[in-house]
Formats: sequence, structure tokens, C-alpha cells
Amino acid sequence: MVNDHVNSGAGEGGNARRFTKEELELGKKATKVFRICSLIAIFICIGVAIFVFASVPWDTRMPYDGRYNRSGSGIPMQIAMIPCLLVLLGLWRAGKKPDAHHMGGGGRFAVYIFGIGMVLTCVIGQLIMAQGILVAGGYLPG
Repeated sequence: MVNDHVNSGAGEGGNARRFTKEELELGKKATKVFRICSLIAIFICIGVAIFVFASVPWDTRMPYDGRYNRSGSGIPMQIAMIPCLLVLLGLWRAGKKPDAHHMGGGGRFAVYIFGIGMVLTCVIGQLIMAQGILVAGGYLPG
């Protein structure tokens, strides 16, 4: 039996690159900023959901006339307020992984541009869904 792959690094965490102390410190800063932005966005989305729940009747449904609407009744508002919040919770948890700060310059760029962009997109999506529900529930003129 021949074993040519004794120290190949396979199965040892997958990330064999060594980061400098400066890269790790900058990575910690990037993940901290990302986690704080995610946490703020989670609180904003929860606040929007509470406002919507308090402002419209409980049986309000978000209007939906899309391709797969077979019942014609729309999405219940309680369900419509969940998706953006779940994505934000997933993003926040991703920033809490023990090795989340192990990143080079490209990784930090992705966190600052794409990560924060995803967080903002979730907040905007929550606001758009809330507006649709508030119009359907009669709180806002439509």
C-alpha cells in the first residue's frame, strides 16, 4: 500500500493559508462591523414587524398575483414578515463563526461591499413587504 498524500492538507480544515497578524486584526474589524450592522438590521426588521402587527388586522394578507397564486388569497402577513429576518439571522450567525475573521484583502472587500449590501437589501425588502401589508390592511392609502 502506497501513501503519497501523507501531508497533503486534505481534511485539515480546508483553509491552509496562513494570515499575518495585520490581516487577522483587519478581519476581526470587518467581522465586527458586519455583525453590528446585521444586529442593527435585525432590530429594525423586528421593529417594523411589530409596527405592522399592531397596525393592521391580524387576518390581513399580503397581496400576491404571481404565477403560483392558485388560491387568490395572498400570503398571511405573519409569514411575509419572516424571510428577511431569517436571512439577517443567518448572516449575523455567519459573522460569529470562530474563524470568520480569517480573510485577506478580497474577503474584507466582500464583507464590506457585498455583506453590508445584503444586510441593506434585507432591510429594504422588509420595508417593501411592510408597505404592501399596510396598504392591504388599510393603514396606508393605496
